[in-house]
Amino acid sequence: MDMGSTENNKGNYHPMKFVDQMERNKHMVLLYDSKEYAYWIIARYFLNGLRNSESCILFTSENPRTIEKLLANEGIDVDKYKKKQLLRVYPIEEADDNKHDLLVTLKQIREQATKDMKPPYRFVGRTITETETKDGMMLGLNLEKIGHEHFHEFDCSQMCYYEISKIESSFRQKWISGLLKNHHYVIYASAPDKAVAFETALLEDEDLINK
Repeated sequence: MDMGSTENNKGNYHPMKFVDQMERNKHMVLLYDSKEYAYWIIARYFLNGLRNSESCILFTSENPRTIEKLLANEGIDVDKYKKKQLLRVYPIEEADDNKHDLLVTLKQIREQATKDMKPPYRFVGRTITETETKDGMMLGLNLEKIGHEHFHEFDCSQMCYYEISKIESSFRQKWISGLLKNHHYVIYASAPDKAVAFETALLEDEDLINK
């Protein structure tokens, strides 16, 4: 695929337009089966924030330089925004998965990740790295639920992301249902004919209609 074709596809990719219209201070989840499409969305989400001088932080268990290259490939001037303290790739260690007081943990991680940065904040990522076991997924759902219930206390925008192929299969349906209940928006980054993006409140309206 040549560069011109790629840019044209991005311009016509429904979730990209959806990201441009999303309100600030919302909690969203990005599900993906293609890392390429996922980083189309992540980079667009960050660019929208950076253009408004929002501090953008990405949580990852991968090598931060690898993530920075992916962002740079999507048109973000990583070095420039890092120097301005507007962009940071924050490493999450596996040890962080052993959480007890979930709300306190979320607030501590936020404080550490935003050191020397100024609000408003725009986060991408999650603080649970283990999604290939039922225990890891259950902890993740509990963390998402607590985070969503107290989201107004964080005064930020956040996009959590999960690669579907790495989710423990027998628990997948319950897990996805839990994610939908604990986010304002959902984006499924896949091939253009499969990709979707919508407000989860629409699902609540449908439930009321079907009762």
